[in-house]
Amino acid sequence: MMREHNGENTPLILVVDDDTVMRMLAHTSLAREGYRVKEAENGAEALSLLNALKPDLILLDVMMPELDGFSTCEQVRRSPGHERTPICMMTGLEDTGSIHRAYQAGATDFITKPINWLLLGYRVRYLLRTSKAFDDVYRAESKSRALLGAIPDGMLRISHDGTLLESRNSSDRDLPSVAEGDNPNIFEFLPSLLAHQLMGQVHKTLETGIVQLLECRVAIGGALHDWEIRTIRSGENEALNIVRDITERKRTEKALRESEERYALASLAANDGLWDWNLLTNEVHFSSRWKGLLGYSEEEIGTDIEEWFNRIHPDDSQQVKIEINSHLEGLNTHFIHEHRMLHKDGSYRWILSRGIAIRHETGSPYRMAGSHTDISARKHAEEQLQHDAFYDGLTGLPNRALFMDRLNNALRRTRRLPDYLFAVFFLDLDRFKMINDSLGHSAGDAVLIETARRLEQCARPGDTTARLGGDEFVMLFEDVKNLENAKRIAERIQRSFIEPFYVNEAEIVSTPSIGIALGSSEYPCGEDLLRDADITMYQAKALGRGRYEVFSPDMRSQAVALIRLESDLRTALERNEFKIFYQPIVALKDSSIVGMEALMRWQHPHQGLVAPSDFIPLAEETGLIVPLGEWLLRTACRQLKTWFDGGVPPLRLAVNISPVQLRDPGFPDMVINVIRESGVNPENLELEITETILMEQSSSIVNVLLKLKALGIHISLDDFGTGYSSLSYLQNLPIDTLKIDRSFINKLAFNGEQTNIIETILMLGSNLGMDVVAEGIETVEQREKLQKMKCSRGQGFLFSRPLEESAITSLLLSLPGKTETVAPGGAS
Repeated sequence: MMREHNGENTPLILVVDDDTVMRMLAHTSLAREGYRVKEAENGAEALSLLNALKPDLILLDVMMPELDGFSTCEQVRRSPGHERTPICMMTGLEDTGSIHRAYQAGATDFITKPINWLLLGYRVRYLLRTSKAFDDVYRAESKSRALLGAIPDGMLRISHDGTLLESRNSSDRDLPSVAEGDNPNIFEFLPSLLAHQLMGQVHKTLETGIVQLLECRVAIGGALHDWEIRTIRSGENEALNIVRDITERKRTEKALRESEERYALASLAANDGLWDWNLLTNEVHFSSRWKGLLGYSEEEIGTDIEEWFNRIHPDDSQQVKIEINSHLEGLNTHFIHEHRMLHKDGSYRWILSRGIAIRHETGSPYRMAGSHTDISARKHAEEQLQHDAFYDGLTGLPNRALFMDRLNNALRRTRRLPDYLFAVFFLDLDRFKMINDSLGHSAGDAVLIETARRLEQCARPGDTTARLGGDEFVMLFEDVKNLENAKRIAERIQRSFIEPFYVNEAEIVSTPSIGIALGSSEYPCGEDLLRDADITMYQAKALGRGRYEVFSPDMRSQAVALIRLESDLRTALERNEFKIFYQPIVALKDSSIVGMEALMRWQHPHQGLVAPSDFIPLAEETGLIVPLGEWLLRTACRQLKTWFDGGVPPLRLAVNISPVQLRDPGFPDMVINVIRESGVNPENLELEITETILMEQSSSIVNVLLKLKALGIHISLDDFGTGYSSLSYLQNLPIDTLKIDRSFINKLAFNGEQTNIIETILMLGSNLGMDVVAEGIETVEQREKLQKMKCSRGQGFLFSRPLEESAITSLLLSLPGKTETVAPGGAS
């Protein structure tokens, strides 16, 4: 039986399960709801703890070795003091027979596995409230039975003048005895007030002949007693006064009132409507709350059982009657069922109906009572949880869980149908992070929602479009005919993204990179197929974005190699595996060195010299570019200072800066610290950024560049002409130098269009007051053409390849105006 609790004594739940993980999950879930929790790993341990813990509720697993949940439940019910302790059985068994057996063993309720931990707290809270309500009813009925005992009476025969003519005492009355010849007046032994009241009642009875009733309180033996005195005319001038001690009755009446009040409060607190069904007359008492649950007033519901049955949803009606009959026939100890009932407003509400029958000694039921609880909110929450478990909250598309379920079904179909073919598309929006960073997450969300709608339009009925998270989408195309059919689908998807996205009057262009993997019975599970589609998508992105690729086995090998390369990259800096090469920037008129570009190289212990294109994107993706970039800048500045201290004439050192570094909040302070520590003049430092920075135009990046510009640092725009940015952006950023991309220089000798582009860039630089440097000059012919177009500076293999520190130091020794020898090994 559940104990009473105050704020400091919270309910104790005993969790009994042989599965350690299940006990831990239940413990965590219930403790989060504020309950005290104790654990037992089997039924025997639970029984040994029963009397010591006195749990308010037992959460009991069914399937346990040695002593299963049914046997444990039966023994708990036989333990004194635990006959009504709520027991909730946890079972993975769905058959009705197991549920009947749980109730026959004495279970209060059951919950099926896997358990919804979010709703477990609600179920436990309901069981505790219901248990207390039934306890209150039990106590009220016990106290009411105490009133059935007979109360012995005393007697006083009094004359009209108050003379005590006769007295008959009882064992629990303090009435006077009258000896023969001794007739005292009642004022001599009764309290004055009581004597006056009694005499008034005697006179009234003698006058009217009507029985009079007086209730009073008297002190007997130091304790107050309640008396009831009935006065009856027993003669012309006398009256008989029957005295009954009603102290216990008064106490019982008070307790009954309090019990009824508690019961009413418990019923309201539990939000339950009560029903009491007389099986002999078929009349049912429905409480006001029962009627209110369905929107009816007291007088709108009668006493016929059909008031209940006729309002049950047609799909639920038959099962409710089956469950009630099963209980009445003794097949289960309780009736419990969840069903829908018609509300007065025309909607259906979910109702949890519970009941128990009262039986004759022969076992036949003659009465059944129970409660109705509106669980519509819980059902709605369960449906919402079910939806949230399988659908994406932003786009409304299926999520990973639902997609994987359908993907695995498709794989199983390939094993049954050899000719069945399907395709998985893995899509990622190009430069989506830039949209979030520049326009905000609300704009990014709008793009994701519109992307979902466009992808849905490219799918057929029966295909699945899902969002995995972020800007990653997957599509499952059932029953594709062949690879060419899959390619045509990919082309259709790409065409759907030609139209820009319009968000808050901004025009946004974003294309998907698509990886395609064809389904095959050789795949053991859907995760492997999804992995290959993911690998293929990254291959498409690496080959230029906005395109699709089809999976081939060598892509998986490349992905594994990339993972290994990432692992090596994380420790390369600590192992001093990075080197800096320097390539001169020259004046085209006389090939004199006017600057130097610092280029980072990775000397891998097993793979040799790793090209920047192989590890810089990986470093940017993992965030390792931040410490690598700091190392490059710090080391190059130290070397520059060493050269200057050795007498090398002033020149400008260019260092490449990744967009990831620029987004790092600590980047400006890092640059300032490096300049301060190395002693380099900021005027001799040039930071090279890529044209993709222009596309972002975020205020934070602009502020960073302006802050660096204010220090005297030069800003150079690398690979200019290859991006998609508007040239008007150049006016908003503090750019000093434009570097013409080598792709234009390579085609300069045989492509007149390239000449026009280069001349346009040179004119743009001149008009904006910017220097222009041509990259990738490899032939004398290229140099001469650039000179004719009045390009003043350039770099490339024609002048020098990137050189290590020792080689570039030797080259700088020959510079005009040198005064001292540069010390070798000046850079770390």
